[in-house]
Amino acid sequence: MKEEGKVKKRISYKKEYLKLKEELEFKEKELEDTQKKLSFAEKKIGDLEKDLASADKEAEEYLDYLKRLKAEFENYKKRISREGKKVAELAIEDLIKQLLPVMDDLERALNSARHSKDLSILTEGVEMVLNQLKSLLKKQGLEEIKAEGEEFNPYLHEAVMQVSFSKYPDNLVVEEMRKGYKLNDKILRPAMVKVNKRTDKTKRDNQSPR
Repeated sequence: MKEEGKVKKRISYKKEYLKLKEELEFKEKELEDTQKKLSFAEKKIGDLEKDLASADKEAEEYLDYLKRLKAEFENYKKRISREGKKVAELAIEDLIKQLLPVMDDLERALNSARHSKDLSILTEGVEMVLNQLKSLLKKQGLEEIKAEGEEFNPYLHEAVMQVSFSKYPDNLVVEEMRKGYKLNDKILRPAMVKVNKRTDKTKRDNQSPR
């Protein structure tokens, strides 16, 4: 009986040993898997840190590029502004040079009028200077706006007075009170005009037999 008990005890110890060994092997495998996962996570973190460093570097490069682009654009605006001013100054200088002979002729006309009692000399001189000035400005693209005898156009004409005549069509410009001008098709100022607005009475008068 004693021998049988010892055998049972040995069997029980062996089972416990095998069970503990199996648990230990499982824990070792679990630990190995955890270490693998940790190693993978560390590698992943390392890769992300590299990507982040690369992204930071790329962002800094883009920022430097944008700063340089902004500086170049500011310099470009300044250069264009300087060139625009220079072009405007040259254009004004050229126009003044062309106006100087007109001033000379006007001074000569005034000097002639001072030494003569004949006002016709002054009139002729002023007309000559005016025609010279008109010719000069026409070369620069200045053009008079047609007004008298034309149909009223609010884009070209400014009505400052209305009349009602049966002999004129409705909405006709009957008188130009101040000339209007346009420069290269751009309106500088509209012509001030007197416009015919026929009332019911003038319309009846026009329709009645004569």
